[in-house]
Order: sequence, then C-alpha cells, then structure tokens
Amino acid sequence: SSRIRGICLFNCAVGLNSRNLLKNPTYDPVQRAILNWLFDLFDFFIFDNELLLTYALNNIVTKDLLRDALKSLYTHDPERVDDELVDSFYYPAKLGGSGAVEAIRQIYTNDAGLTPMEMHEKYDDVLDSMPLHLIWGMEDVVTPIDGDVGKFYCDRVANNRGGRGMTTIDVVSGGHILFDDNPIEVNAAMLKWLDRKVLKK
Repeated sequence: SSRIRGICLFNCAVGLNSRNLLKNPTYDPVQRAILNWLFDLFDFFIFDNELLLTYALNNIVTKDLLRDALKSLYTHDPERVDDELVDSFYYPAKLGGSGAVEAIRQIYTNDAGLTPMEMHEKYDDVLDSMPLHLIWGMEDVVTPIDGDVGKFYCDRVANNRGGRGMTTIDVVSGGHILFDDNPIEVNAAMLKWLDRKVLKK
C-alpha cells in the first residue's frame, strides 16, 4: 500500500458478475434461494451451453445489435459509439471461435469475488488510509448510484466513514461507460481530485 497514494473508481459494481446480488442484506433467505436458483438456471441453459452461445455469436450478434446495446450505455453522447468501437466487440465475437464462447461463459459463471462492502470490511486498514474517489454516471442503469453499492459509497461520503474526508464522489452526466461517454467532465473530476487529495501530499 505504500506505493499507492489513492484510488479512483468509475461506477463501482457489486462484483465481477451479478452473482454478488445474492449478498444484498435486504434479501431474506427465500428471496436469496429463488435468485440463486434463477442464476443456476441461466448458467445451465445459457452460459454453460457452448452450442447455444456459439449459435448466438454466429447468427444473432450483428453490428447493429451491438451498436444499439452500446448506445444504451452511452447516455451522454451516444454518437461516440462509432464504427471502430462496434468493430472492437464485433470481430472478436465473430472470429474468436471457442475462445469467444469461453470468455462469455467465464464472465457470467466465474466467482464474483468480494463485494465492495466486503472489501472495505476485510481491508479497512488499507482502504481507510488513503484517498478514495468515485466518479459515477448519473444515468448508469447497470450500476446505478441508487443501487446497493452506490448507496454504500454515498453513505461513506455523507457520514465521513473512514474519517478525514478520505472518501469523495462526483456524479457526472453519463451512463455506464462514463469515461468514454463524457471524457471531458470525467477527466476534469479526476484531475481535480488528484490535485486536491493526492498530489498535495
């Protein structure tokens, strides 16, 4: 940690995939069991189904489909979704063969890791010792600021948890890919934080 002087996060998610939603403390055991069963069904019928994933990549995924999906994540400036960006998703999916299928499978079925809340509980001595800044897209529907993680960090800021005003947050116009959707405002927010909280030390 001596080599790290601060951490800046963009739209912090609940984990490496959606399985960590099961750790939501507001869910009762029945709700968790139902959600876990649904995740298992999705894994079995879709994400662990190599034939189905291969068919989807070969016959369903198109440039127009990818463009529309990406534009739904670029809410500030959808026109930033250009041909080059679409191609960067399209050709690996089309030409990646079994590697593309395996990449998708792993994204959805691998261990989701620790939630941010668990990270703070496990490594509080480290995370409370340095500036932590969050930049969030106001229109992000994948990891919304009024979701569990967003509320957790807003609470840390509002109640100065960790002390010394070490956790700060900026909410900017943008969706889930805010650093590319609205780079001017995002970079300005990050540079301002670096100057005030990190470089001044």
